Amino acid sequence: MAEKDNNSVSLTINGREISVPKGTTILEAAKQLGIYIPTFCWHPKLKPAGACRICYVEIEKMPKLMVSCATPVAPGMIVHTESEKVKQGRRAVLEFTLINHPLDCPTCDKGGECDLQDLTFRHGVDQSRFDFDKYRFIRDKKSTFDDFRLGPEIIRNQNRCILCYKCVRANTEIFGEDDLGAFQRGNITEIDTPPGRQVDSLYSGNLVEICPVGALTNTDWRYKIRVWNTQTVNSICPYHADGANIKIWKDRQNVFRVTSRRNDAIDEGWLSDVTRYGYQIAKPEGRLLNPLMKKGGSQVAVTWEEALSAIARKFKDIKDNKGGVCIGGMISPQLDCTSVYAFSKFFRTIIHSNNVDFRTEYRMLPEIPEDMYSRMASQEFSIADIEKADLIMVLDSDIMKEHPNVNLRIRKAITQKGARLYTLNPVETKTGALSVDEMVFRVGTLEALLNGVCAGLAEAGSASKKGDTAALKKCLEPHTVKDAAQISGISEERIKAFARAVAHAQRPCLIAGEWLTESSMREKLAGAVHNLALLGSLYEKGQIGLLARAANSKGAKKLGALPHPGPGMIEKMRQTWGEYPDVPGLASDRMIRASVKQELDALFIVGVNPMLTMPDGQFVREGLEKLDFLVVADLYESETTQMADVVLPLSSWAEYGDRFVNLEGRVQEFQDAIKPLGQSRPGYMIVNDLAAQLKSPLFSEKSRFADEVDTFLNENSVMPVPETLVEVRFMEDKINPEFPTPMLVVDQEHHFGHWTEKTKSLSVFCGEAAVEISSALAEKIGVVNGDIIRIESEVGKVNLPARISETIDAEVILVYRNFSASPVNILQMRKRRVDRVKITRVES
Repeated sequence: MAEKDNNSVSLTINGREISVPKGTTILEAAKQLGIYIPTFCWHPKLKPAGACRICYVEIEKMPKLMVSCATPVAPGMIVHTESEKVKQGRRAVLEFTLINHPLDCPTCDKGGECDLQDLTFRHGVDQSRFDFDKYRFIRDKKSTFDDFRLGPEIIRNQNRCILCYKCVRANTEIFGEDDLGAFQRGNITEIDTPPGRQVDSLYSGNLVEICPVGALTNTDWRYKIRVWNTQTVNSICPYHADGANIKIWKDRQNVFRVTSRRNDAIDEGWLSDVTRYGYQIAKPEGRLLNPLMKKGGSQVAVTWEEALSAIARKFKDIKDNKGGVCIGGMISPQLDCTSVYAFSKFFRTIIHSNNVDFRTEYRMLPEIPEDMYSRMASQEFSIADIEKADLIMVLDSDIMKEHPNVNLRIRKAITQKGARLYTLNPVETKTGALSVDEMVFRVGTLEALLNGVCAGLAEAGSASKKGDTAALKKCLEPHTVKDAAQISGISEERIKAFARAVAHAQRPCLIAGEWLTESSMREKLAGAVHNLALLGSLYEKGQIGLLARAANSKGAKKLGALPHPGPGMIEKMRQTWGEYPDVPGLASDRMIRASVKQELDALFIVGVNPMLTMPDGQFVREGLEKLDFLVVADLYESETTQMADVVLPLSSWAEYGDRFVNLEGRVQEFQDAIKPLGQSRPGYMIVNDLAAQLKSPLFSEKSRFADEVDTFLNENSVMPVPETLVEVRFMEDKINPEFPTPMLVVDQEHHFGHWTEKTKSLSVFCGEAAVEISSALAEKIGVVNGDIIRIESEVGKVNLPARISETIDAEVILVYRNFSASPVNILQMRKRRVDRVKITRVES
């Protein structure tokens, strides 16, 4: 057979010819022909190991059977995958695999989806020639099933293990973790954790899913139901903006687990634990199941009719007497497209108010439409294209917590494709450990550092394409590498080296995260990123992502759930709806300010808990207390629902079908797994039912309304960026010497937003709030792990247990915003760019 070109190889498998690229394995070539070869240790995203031998094939002119997963194709090779010799070899492998394997299929949770079970039946291995007691791994002689807990969610039964090493390999190769390994040798090899460790990384659930037998199981699924008694529906992660594809396993009205639904464009089959276990918000425990209304100072259960009638009367009264501008609305970006769109349309066409916003964790939001930040955030971005980059820059982001699938793609680009990573953050991160240079700048000085990089690019000659270097002096302050180094704390040599890396990159990729996108200085920071992109030719050669945070943040923006959606969006709304209110709208922080000033009478809040998550918690409380009328729809009782005049039970995403738009702008559908719990309703239904009470229903059929939503989702939302440098001038924060320590408010690794605290599995990983602190800072104030620290700001104080960080070296503290018992937003000031506190050890 003649080769088609120098990079392809032709061979024959089971009498069928195929040409494949050089380096392709026999297994991969067979899969392209649709030929089945059994595997245990092989995984499409892992390096071949050849550990299990079950993928034996026969190759003519070779004396022995070969493992197809690790044998590359060769020209003229003739392969047989189902010869009698192959079948005999596979039976022998199974026989040896089953020597010590326990016959506990009736009690093993992998029953019904176990590769070993399936292949044993397939090859008819129903008896053994060996006559001796099976070797038994045992940790506790009192235990019947030899189970041993490796982590908060993972149970290991070593007796079932077939030593395929998929869990260990994935943990190291894909997730970069070292909390699982193979110990001892031969037939007493044991999968275990290093001494004093547990498997508790953000990606730990993947290790259970890829185990081909029942050696690794999780408490989330164990002994709940048999797999053949469940049904599956396709869904999307309702938390992160990455948009990981998932499969929900359910029976009747019960959801039992979530597993991956591989989409190589987004997740490659890997899920974060937040995605995997976060489905538990769809369980009935603790859920709001009935409408509540305040009567006589306390909330009592009422009918939907009574609740909606009361809301309609109050909204109508305020609108008729004071105007719709006195009513505001906040909606969660974790809700579906139809709900977000219905909410925006309801306010604009029925309430006649532009006081609509989905950004409830931001500070001092910009009032102008199509600002620099919005333009930069609208640029096209692809998760899959990250691995094509030769240079990756991560700015102002703990990317693993914010975007776990983006983080894995960055890891892949570095470890498998040879990309180089630079991180520019106010604190060390796990991802930063992979970087060529982890630049930890002084908190609040990123724009100064980026100005210095621009100056370095100008010195390298990059500015010649955009004009002379005088433009930098005119637009930027600082405008020299020396001054930028002095301000940011990053040396001149490091800044210049980074600038050279940007200048020489052939396919750069810049990613910015939460500390930029939710900053009060996001406009200035976006301008600094633009200048870097312009001088470094990122627009022409690479991609830029100012990444949306929540599952449908991008969708909420595309659907105009903003007080100032921009001229193009306003015109489209006016054309579609026939009307649009002319009065300017208020962003979420300004709605609270208007409430404090008693210029806003009512708020309608859907799926949001601003009392826990919105900066400046004391100010938020004051604003909500001064409202004349507060309506809150949510899944669970919260600090915000407790203040409401009317509380409406909201359905979770698992209880209806719709769409999310991920950070790329990709529209993805999810299906309903169960019916709405109790009397809960999806957001779009609540809004439409309220509109009907006001004699103006938004739709009679959801399917037709969905077509209207599609007209907005299908619009190209990419906005042009300036072709010249923009002004970026650094201004140093005034620091109160009484509060010197910078504080960052972040998500705990296994939580996201205010709902995940209600999930049992995720709470096991981190059941309480804490303050994460460097070992040096801990030593300075005399605390060890678990000691209580008092954190005081100019507006509030909290006591939290200390957690000594394994990554942080900077004099910065991290506090978690996910715990209702410790609302750390009371420490924040909405007008302050950097929150600063004083910390002291609480004497016991």
